Amino acid sequence: MKNPLSILLLLPALLSLYYVVRGYTEKAFLQLYLPALLGLPFYYACRLPHMPPISVAEAILIPIAFGTVIRSFSKWRFCRVDLWVVLFMCSLAASEVLRENIFNDGIFVVLSAITSMLFPYIVGRLLIEPQLRLQTAKRFVVISLFLTLIGLYELRMGINPYSIIASKLFGFSHIEWTLQMRGGRARIATSFSDAELAGIVFTIAIALNWSLIQVNKLAHCRLDEPRSFFAKLQRWHLPGLILFGLLLLTQSRGPLLGAALAFAIIQIPKFKNTRRASIVMAVLLVLGGLAVYSYLDRYTASSNDGAASEQQASAAYRRLLLENYKPIVEEGGWLGWSTISRPQVRGQESVDNEFLLVQLIQGRLGLILFVLIGADTVWRLIQSTWRFRRREDLYFAFSLLAAMGALWFTITTVYLGEQLPQIAFLLIGWSQSLHETQDGRAEHLSAPEIARFNFKRVFV
Repeated sequence: MKNPLSILLLLPALLSLYYVVRGYTEKAFLQLYLPALLGLPFYYACRLPHMPPISVAEAILIPIAFGTVIRSFSKWRFCRVDLWVVLFMCSLAASEVLRENIFNDGIFVVLSAITSMLFPYIVGRLLIEPQLRLQTAKRFVVISLFLTLIGLYELRMGINPYSIIASKLFGFSHIEWTLQMRGGRARIATSFSDAELAGIVFTIAIALNWSLIQVNKLAHCRLDEPRSFFAKLQRWHLPGLILFGLLLLTQSRGPLLGAALAFAIIQIPKFKNTRRASIVMAVLLVLGGLAVYSYLDRYTASSNDGAASEQQASAAYRRLLLENYKPIVEEGGWLGWSTISRPQVRGQESVDNEFLLVQLIQGRLGLILFVLIGADTVWRLIQSTWRFRRREDLYFAFSLLAAMGALWFTITTVYLGEQLPQIAFLLIGWSQSLHETQDGRAEHLSAPEIARFNFKRVFV
């Protein structure tokens, strides 16, 4: 073990195991896993002898996943995405075992994929709905808000505090966290190592926060006490404004466009006929997408004259990725090249397109399954928005739809790295288990609107 003190990072996993054994799996999820997932960088990891590195969040998740399966497997109801996820994992295993030059490296990648994709999917599928729905959304938002202090430190000092702690306390000498700059200003990354990835997380937090705002407006909501501090902040929309400010400080165009897509989606519940509004919005988004594609095509083409700006060069880089890697992915066939042994184009080692990266690693089979996971998840959420009648359930369905839409759109411009696979598959699993609650205390919330004032007749 190169960094003996890194063994301390596994202590929260022991506490998680204790909670699960005592029957407090939900407590381990809310109080240990989510804070570690969102609040600690992925490279805060420990590597035991003859084992792949495991991050704090992954170590905490292992007992939670096993405890959830043992306790809640009887609640499992099969859906198509279950099949796509299992086949996707099998595709990854086949690519790593058959195409990786060093067999142990391939096995380590498969084990890491299980803890970063399969286990989060299982937990999202079985643990959250319906009892932990509000708590999970609120905890996600609150932890994201706490990252404001980290972001402001980055912006002011030009260095990420997590990298200082990693080198000073744990001796992670291999960490070289160079703060990204754009327009002479730092791009904050907080705990996500990359500004684009941080932007995706803040966009998801904005979508979840919108549902909390809507639920908080409903009478007799179960989110908070009427005079709670968080409810007062929501009254003035402060959490949403802070999260949007963090998104702007990442200076990431992809997540900003994803946030615009999410904003368009959450406008749909304002219409009486949500199904008709969804269809109209889908048509408008397709037309808008074609217009944006045409603009970006001209925008990136103008960079060939050598006088491109930094923004044009960045956009042109992603366009050239598709062109330069096309013969490589075609040669990779159905199983691809594996993660570590994949060929790289000189000058384009960073593949900033998750769909291209999946095809490069897992081949055509992996790409097809990855697209099926995304498309089927979005379609299931759309069906939920058409089926749900209770306003609280409807808001959460649109909130997850907005988060998923932003996520799948944005990963066309960035890879799904660091903590993002766990977050993505946690939300994917959550989306499959989302259903309309049958709480008698809230049946009256099915009304489209709640009266703001109550009047009574007074005789003078």
